[in-house]
Amino acid sequence: MQAIVTCLLLFYIIAGSDGRLTRIPDAKDKQSTMEISLEDLDLAEVENPINLRAYSGICKVNYVKIGCFKDKKKSRALSQELFQDRKSKDPNYSGQAVDWGDYSTYLKGLACRCAQSSKQKGFTYFGLQYYGYCFSDPHAASSYNKYGSSNKCSNQHYQTCDDNAWGECVGKKDVNYVYQIMEDSSGDGKIPYGLNEQTDGEAQNS
Repeated sequence: MQAIVTCLLLFYIIAGSDGRLTRIPDAKDKQSTMEISLEDLDLAEVENPINLRAYSGICKVNYVKIGCFKDKKKSRALSQELFQDRKSKDPNYSGQAVDWGDYSTYLKGLACRCAQSSKQKGFTYFGLQYYGYCFSDPHAASSYNKYGSSNKCSNQHYQTCDDNAWGECVGKKDVNYVYQIMEDSSGDGKIPYGLNEQTDGEAQNS
């Protein structure tokens, strides 16, 4: 009797182990597939002409990535909060909630709306902060870097932002990811990234 019980116990242990081993590779395979899909998407985006006007097809405002910069709530580097998408009861709420499930598409839209709002006011720079806030300032060209640079900005996949990579970025809390609005004639929407890098290179050659 004891031998039978022991055999049954071993059978259940082995069967249970096999079940777990079967599920774990499946989970890894799904994760690997997801990672490959994201990598393929990024490669496809990099190979295409860079276009920061892409939001539901086209954004009517050209803008380029500048970089990630610190901010302070008591004295904003970009003084005007044009709108925000996170607090529905706030009077400055845009009416559009953050889409955390499809943040890549949402972030393009956020950047486009912020660029349009800034341009309507005659501003030439704007910043995206805390995943859903739009800031700008009439004197942003000289104020956006008043607190120095930061590394606390994310891309459309919630990963560390690369200034020279495809896709928009956004600052975390009390951090702006800053963009510059360009004239429509500057490239018809095909705007190069790495503006800071190009400027540094030009400075070194001069």
